[in-house]
Order: sequence, then structure tokens, then C-alpha cells
Amino acid sequence: MKKIFSIGLVCLALAGLLTGCGKSLEADRDTVYVQKKGTVVSAAIADFDKDYYDEEELKKYIDERVEDYQGEHGKKSVSVEEFSVEEGVAKLLIKYAGCEDYEDFNGVTLFSGTIPQALAEGYGFDGEFTEIEDGKAAGTADSKTVTDLDAKVIILSEKVDVKVDGTIQYVSSEYTTMKEKDTVSVQLPEEVEDGEESSLVYVIYQ
Repeated sequence: MKKIFSIGLVCLALAGLLTGCGKSLEADRDTVYVQKKGTVVSAAIADFDKDYYDEEELKKYIDERVEDYQGEHGKKSVSVEEFSVEEGVAKLLIKYAGCEDYEDFNGVTLFSGTIPQALAEGYGFDGEFTEIEDGKAAGTADSKTVTDLDAKVIILSEKVDVKVDGTIQYVSSEYTTMKEKDTVSVQLPEEVEDGEESSLVYVIYQ
């Protein structure tokens, strides 16, 4: 999600806490929110403190990216819900029709579905998992324990917070820190690029 800002700001250089969507999303860090009906809302936040940055140019770049994508995938595939620049921080809220549009638009992995569906797609649920109770770590679990659950899962590889419509039960033990009962922070190493399959994080919830 950060990529659209990063590319836009690079273009500007060569040329010379977000709250939005009513009650649907509040974020102080780049955030991906997978909603009950399968739609995805994302918040992106970036420093906008260089003299050569231009708010109108960045907005134009974002709108062009969105319009190009809509031209190939339809008007409802992706839409800008909010864009603002305040006190040296650019804030962007985008809504996607589903995970596939989020993946295609941002060039990253984002799966949302049931655990059996994820297994059928070839996801391995490798590694150790942390059991979550009341928003806090409460023990560990292995892959078999997790894959036997009748639950939903979000799978991604991106330096973002992940918010779900439900209560998180297990998360990958590596790279994750719980923030709320429905929100986990994914903190990949700096050298890991967003979208790398080797650093997939699993968020299991009801």
C-alpha cells in the first residue's frame, strides 16, 4: 500500500494518524482492513516534508493510477475515499472491491478466506503460531492445531497493521505484535520487500 506513495514521491523528487470512512477504519500506521463482505480498505501514511513535494502533483499521480486500473478492471475495483496533506504528513484512504484488486494494484500478496480455502490455494501455514486471548499472547500452537480450526485467515507479506471484522485467535509468531483484539501489527525486517513469499504472515480469526 505504501508503494503508491513511494513511487509518487520519487516522481515529485525527480521533477523538482489517519481517521477515515466513518467508523470503518482508524489508523496511526499503514493499515489493511479486510471487511466482512470481502471488500478491503487501506490507509497509507507518508512524510510529506520536502520543499519540492507538491500536493496537487501527488494527488494527480494517485488519481491517474486509480483511473488506469479502473479502465482495465471496472469503476468499482478501486476508489480513493480520502486524500489529505496536513502538518507534513500525506494520508490516503483507498477502497478495493476485494483482495485480488488489492494484490493487483499494489503488487503484494493478500489472501482472505477460510483455512480450508487457503490450504487448497497452496498456503502451507509453516512456522509457529501464537494463541491470542483477549487481544494478548496466551501460548503457542503448531501448524496442525491451526489448520484443524474452523476459522478465517488473512495471509500477507507487508509492513502494515491488519484489522479484521472479528476477533483474532492466532497469529504467526514471527513478525507480529498485537494491538487490539481485532488488530495486529506486522513488522517485517527492513531488508524484506513487501510481497515476498518467504515472509508470509498468517492472521486467524473468528
